[in-house]
Amino acid sequence: MNSRIPKWLAQYSAVILLVAVLVNLASSFTQYTHSLTLPYMQTSLGLSYTQIGALITVGWVVRNVSSFAAGTLAPRYGSRMIIGVSTLAAGGAMLLLAVSDNFWTAMIAMIITGLGSGSALTPMMGLLSPWFEARNRGIAAGFASAGGSVAFVVSGLLVPWLTERDLMHGWQHTWFIFGLLVIGIGIISIIFIKNPPPLKSDAEPALINPPRSRWPIAAYKNPLVWMVTFLVFLSGWSQGVFHTFFATFIIREHDVDLSDAGLLVISMGVLGAFSGILSGRISDRIGRGQAFFLTFLLQTIGYGLIWVFPAIWAFILCAALIGLTLRSSYVICAASAGDYVHRTFAAAAFGLMSVGAGLGTTISPVLAGVIADTSGSLRWTFILPSAAAGIAMFGSLFLHHLTQKRAISDKLQDT
Repeated sequence: MNSRIPKWLAQYSAVILLVAVLVNLASSFTQYTHSLTLPYMQTSLGLSYTQIGALITVGWVVRNVSSFAAGTLAPRYGSRMIIGVSTLAAGGAMLLLAVSDNFWTAMIAMIITGLGSGSALTPMMGLLSPWFEARNRGIAAGFASAGGSVAFVVSGLLVPWLTERDLMHGWQHTWFIFGLLVIGIGIISIIFIKNPPPLKSDAEPALINPPRSRWPIAAYKNPLVWMVTFLVFLSGWSQGVFHTFFATFIIREHDVDLSDAGLLVISMGVLGAFSGILSGRISDRIGRGQAFFLTFLLQTIGYGLIWVFPAIWAFILCAALIGLTLRSSYVICAASAGDYVHRTFAAAAFGLMSVGAGLGTTISPVLAGVIADTSGSLRWTFILPSAAAGIAMFGSLFLHHLTQKRAISDKLQDT
């Protein structure tokens, strides 16, 4: 076999990675499709803006809670059935949403969708650590995250095409198609996910101790896990403001055409598919902390450009920089989850990190909205993501320092 071909590509770990891509695809449909279908769903069901907001908020809260719960339960009860059943539930909820005729039915569908998508994604990304050695976890997580970017592009192309052909029921056709697809992914997950083989003793980093129980208490007491959780809280904080207000800012305050704004958003999605793979490989080569630093450095520049120099060239450059780092934090988190705790508890560590990112994404748009109303311009809201990315940049250096210090300490104890 060609030595340039990774060894894991010829092993069953490649099948696990393909399933991870599909689960990321399924989970991301619930994130990226709502914003495109909500206007038509609102008209069809006669919903108010308050009801629309309630649907989205409840869905996100349930998703965050289920991510943490699934990460806690996966080490004790196994990931296979949690991932498969949760994905099936998410697909069934999409079908329920497709036939909803009132607010409360839609709310039930949103709750189950959030529960299923969060419960499937966390143990799936955590499962990459047992199947891949530390030197390949970043690239594996990067390929898996590409499924989320594919969902971004597929939703952007399919939803408008379906709704243009049936303005009243096109949104229902969308959820019906995606629901069937996600159910299929759930079946594939149950069939093909297997328990990982034991890794060689030298495959685990020095700073990891064997677990003493099947409950992931050690993961929640690990300072490195909490440091990464803080970093991705800042990342979620930044992206929450950016994704909520970027398009509105350039359209309303700088007269950018809707079609041009849409092209910028699609370009970020396309770049995002490559950003995860690139940042994953970089983190494998230079370390998670330094990879975080490069990610937040580019984001600090991008967010700062549209705050300090609000002009067309800055919007384009910002979109490129954010697109190149769109999936980076997510990927580095998934890789580091298996580096800082025993691989058995990688799902639990990733679940805690996901909660941090979700909290940041949920809180920051509210504060940004207050700043915009007070100042009279959306420009000043971008102080928030710029500052958060800057703080995270220096926090990344601290993470790298802690990692190096602990690894040295463990080696000295071994000798």
